[in-house]
Amino acid sequence: MRLSAVFGALLLCCTLPLLAADESVSFDGLEGKLHLPSVSTGRAVLLLHGFNGTMDEVGNLYADLAAELGRRGIASLRFNYSGEGERVDFIVTSTLDSRIRETELAYAYLKKRLPDDRIGVNGFSLGGLTAMVVAGQHPDWFDTMVLWSAAEGMGSHNDPVYAKAAQKAVREGRAAYQDWTRITLTRDFVVSFAAVSASHWLPAYPGAFFAIRGTRDFLAPMEREWLGMVSTDSKSSLLIGGADHIFNVLETPRPDYGRQVIEATADRFDATLSSSPD
Repeated sequence: MRLSAVFGALLLCCTLPLLAADESVSFDGLEGKLHLPSVSTGRAVLLLHGFNGTMDEVGNLYADLAAELGRRGIASLRFNYSGEGERVDFIVTSTLDSRIRETELAYAYLKKRLPDDRIGVNGFSLGGLTAMVVAGQHPDWFDTMVLWSAAEGMGSHNDPVYAKAAQKAVREGRAAYQDWTRITLTRDFVVSFAAVSASHWLPAYPGAFFAIRGTRDFLAPMEREWLGMVSTDSKSSLLIGGADHIFNVLETPRPDYGRQVIEATADRFDATLSSSPD
């Protein structure tokens, strides 16, 4: 190969954009993935998974969201909450307090890695409840909040199987029930969420707000109430017709709902998560 061709190939490689990639990280005993864009725009998002979920979320929705945010120059951190999921054989020993504490640890880690970035938060299902509580307790932390199928509280009148297991767990210390897999509830988990309403903390949160839900979600829609509670003018919601709680990501063939959610979410963070103070 001619020397000029070698130099040309090197120049081409140097001018091609670098692909963003996940970096496996650990902090305070928690495992996570930090997704850094090739070119930073001074913005980052903390991703909070749902009940018994994982950092990548069902159907890889969070992994896909991280990639989409990265393409827009937005970093993200996702992590596994302790005491939940397959990693503990679905024996749920987490509590609301442990979720709050671990979210605070994740925020501190993200802030340490990206000290000058403006930060948003995304919460899925129980992660949405967690996001509302933490954002209300720390109103200066997040510039934008996005909720997916968020829970107002833990448990539902539409889920009698969970309710029966929760009552037994309170009486006997733990109880198992069958959902998408066999789940064991513990007394500490159930009691920690008793009488908790996530929207109690919303009035203290001053940032941008966006909530997404499907019309077939088993959780009651709360978006109208939440929009009335947040103080910002930058607030809206999206209702996706035909989508269920997890946006049908496990169906074959897979509907387009998940892609709609990811694109709408990335658009929202792109528009409202400013790289500099207002």
